[in-house]
Amino acid sequence: MKNFILFYWVGIIVLFALFYWDYSPVSALINNFQTNLTAVLTSYVLTDGMMEAHRIFISEHYTLVIEKACNGMIPYLFFLASILAFPATKSHKLKWAIMGYFIILLVNVFRIWFIAQFVLQGQENFSLAHDYLGNGLLIFTGLLLFTSFVKSRDKKQSSNIAPASILPLNSH
Repeated sequence: MKNFILFYWVGIIVLFALFYWDYSPVSALINNFQTNLTAVLTSYVLTDGMMEAHRIFISEHYTLVIEKACNGMIPYLFFLASILAFPATKSHKLKWAIMGYFIILLVNVFRIWFIAQFVLQGQENFSLAHDYLGNGLLIFTGLLLFTSFVKSRDKKQSSNIAPASILPLNSH
């Protein structure tokens, strides 16, 4: 368990440094792509004319904006760090990394649609819809994905896989 926690936090630091930190050259490319993809997919589930570029028009004076923090990368990186830290085969991790990306992407698009619907009912609903219900949905999705990842792994093969730090240093 200590090794999982150590590898999880190291994974979080490395993944966020590479894929989310503003000073990472890769981060800008990935987050721009992810934000654009999220906006395009969201535009398909909203009423025609309600969205332009990254903006969702709620009223003449109120607009929701899909930014870097809204693109779904944060929950995905937390999920990815957890599966990378957990003992399982590389193929199992790859399968779940890909599947988890698409599931989190789609749930995030649903979350943005859901927030927009709540805010259309009243602008005072934004905090409840975004901060609690929407983010709670992404947290729940990540936990459900990780639980499914753990339960679906081949326990016999995974028991032979150990992170480098827990392999014996001395053979005597």
